Amino acid sequence: MSTGASVLRERADRVPIAAITAGVALAAIPFLTPLPLPMLVAVWITSLALRSIAPVHQHCHSHHAIFQASWANALYDAVLMLAAGNTTSIWEHQHVRGHHQNYLERDGDPANNDRFGKHRRFTFTVLGDAMSTIDSFRLSTPRTRPRLTRQLLGQLAILVGLLVVDPVLAITFVVVPWVLLRWFIFWFSYAQHHDVPMEDVYSGSVTHFHWTNRFYLNVGHHTAHHEKPTLHWSKLPARTSFILERIPARCLR
Repeated sequence: MSTGASVLRERADRVPIAAITAGVALAAIPFLTPLPLPMLVAVWITSLALRSIAPVHQHCHSHHAIFQASWANALYDAVLMLAAGNTTSIWEHQHVRGHHQNYLERDGDPANNDRFGKHRRFTFTVLGDAMSTIDSFRLSTPRTRPRLTRQLLGQLAILVGLLVVDPVLAITFVVVPWVLLRWFIFWFSYAQHHDVPMEDVYSGSVTHFHWTNRFYLNVGHHTAHHEKPTLHWSKLPARTSFILERIPARCLR
């Protein structure tokens, strides 16, 4: 039997996996036992903070699976879905297949900043997320569509089940965090591609140097990520340093 160390590709993923799983576990507590209101609020805030890493880690997972074993990846797909409200298959289609292959052309990019009008960040955030499932089916193939469908039906079944158990808790601890975290991705994606030349991979996105990189898995090193999409998040700062001279000054923030 494989050990945890051999199943996991990169040791650096242990911390985000633990944080995200803990966030999901915390969100489950109110469904299992009654809590006083102050504790409910504390659990909600802590759970959301821990789960806020999930969209970024799911993004990494969609480019290059976190685990070597297929069963472990399938299990983590479920954890990430419960944490962030999106399926890995949506990421694989809308983001990997759609955005990464078309972001320099813009017209074919489902995450094009101007898709719903110029300089309309909130509209882009809400409608981009709303269209992500439709975009994913449009970009799917006969080979990938069954997995996409299975993951979405599984998510729907879990959501309906939780709403039946306790609709108030389901909306508070599941629906609201899911919406916030899904919108967070599109809101930040807009900033990663706003006001750049779009001439090549080095001028097609923004590289942010900010303290949030420490917590959100170096997501600000976006140019390096576009250059090498499967490069592990822990190695992106070194790659940014290597290509820094090729990145236009207006793309560094």
